[in-house]
Amino acid sequence: MLLSLRTLIGRALALVALADVAYSQTQTTAQTHTYDPSPFNFIGYIDAMTVNNVSDPLTGGTITVNGFVVTVPKNLLVTLPSITCAWSEMFDVHGTPQLPLLGTVSWEATIFGNEVNGKRIAGLVYIVQESVQLLQGFITSMDLTTGHFFIDNTEVVLNDPLGRYGHPYTDNPLWTVDPDNPSVRASTGFPVCIPRNTTDSECPLTNRPKDGSGLFLTAFTMPDPALVTPGGLDPRIMVPLVVGDYVTYLGTQVGDGLLAIYSLEANLGIYTAPGTKPAYITCEAANYGIVVPDPTVETGETRPCLLILHPLC
Repeated sequence: MLLSLRTLIGRALALVALADVAYSQTQTTAQTHTYDPSPFNFIGYIDAMTVNNVSDPLTGGTITVNGFVVTVPKNLLVTLPSITCAWSEMFDVHGTPQLPLLGTVSWEATIFGNEVNGKRIAGLVYIVQESVQLLQGFITSMDLTTGHFFIDNTEVVLNDPLGRYGHPYTDNPLWTVDPDNPSVRASTGFPVCIPRNTTDSECPLTNRPKDGSGLFLTAFTMPDPALVTPGGLDPRIMVPLVVGDYVTYLGTQVGDGLLAIYSLEANLGIYTAPGTKPAYITCEAANYGIVVPDPTVETGETRPCLLILHPLC
């Protein structure tokens, strides 16, 4: 059978095209990753968590976020709202995750890591119930015998295992307040508290002055500690919160409609006397410059944004 030149050329071009397609498919199938290892960053809901060995304090495990399984290596530390803990501390003795209401409410994880040979391995892990939570309202009532109080219609309690800011609350210690760098404070940084009773020496009502009408002040300056009188204002002691205070807060739902607060900022302007101690400092943000020994690379500044209580410092 004789074929025309046009037919031969057409068939040749078709064969070239088929070969090119086959080559492309082979390349696509063989090269699933353009580079390995590769970095990843997940922000999503926690589906499951496992621990390898509950008796090993530095053990690892896995965390599943939106269906993706990530390996948690041994020795990794997890960052929570107020503290950092080992992966093993996220579980009870039976290997159950210590996440209140897990499966009923959503828990979120932010993970930075590397994928190596198709396996995702975590490097940094942040866990919180609601990462963008921000709540505000007025304190409408307090129970000084339990430390529970209401913000509008929401029942709350300071998640304070050590009892630093009021009655101890020990049910969910991982989601605690910060007992050392006050996460329960006035807008100016002065630590505030919930009285344990009407005569609480660590959170006395006498440390909150009133105006001429008998209403508690929302802005005032503490005296010099050297001039403190018995029963008067003392800058070395926390200031009590009272009904009517407006607060911004974050917390964890723990069941029965209760919110366990780990961060609270009261809309109060409490200052200390200039040139005296204590002088409370609040850090709103910080930039950390990384020094690279290369003159062609820009070096960033290390610079914090701070608020200091002294009105005239």
